[in-house]
Amino acid sequence: MTRLFTTALFAALALPAVAAAGTVEVRLTGAVPGGPVMVQLCSEAEGLMRCARTARVTVSNGTAVARFENVPAGRWGVAAFQDVDSNGRLGFGMMGRPNEPWGYSRAAPAVMGPPAFRDAAVNVPAAGGVIPVALGL
Repeated sequence: MTRLFTTALFAALALPAVAAAGTVEVRLTGAVPGGPVMVQLCSEAEGLMRCARTARVTVSNGTAVARFENVPAGRWGVAAFQDVDSNGRLGFGMMGRPNEPWGYSRAAPAVMGPPAFRDAAVNVPAAGGVIPVALGL
C-alpha cells in the first residue's frame, strides 16, 4: 500500500502544472444610444486583430460590460467598437476616421490602423481582473 501511494505521489508531481484561469471583465464607457458594443479580448500572439475571444454586449446608460471566462494569466489587450448602425462592422467617414465609438485597452493610440499590442497590453493575473476601455470618436 505504501509503495502504491509513493508511486502515485511521484507520478502526480511529475505532471506539468496547469495554468489557473480566471474571469476578465471589460468595462466599457462612452457608448452612445444605438447598437451593441463588439469586444475582442486578444492574446499577445493574436495582436489586436481577429481575436478568438469575442463578445457582443448591450449598452445601458452609456456603459457596457463584457465577461470572458477561463482566461489564463498573461498579457491581454482589448479592442472594442460600438456598432451604432448594427451592420456588424466599424463605420468610417469620408476622411477615413471611424464614425462610431471605438477604443482600446490602456487608451492605446490608433493612427492609421490599430495600435501596437504592447501599447494596449494589460497584465492579467491567474485570478482574472477588470480592464477598463473608454469609447470615443
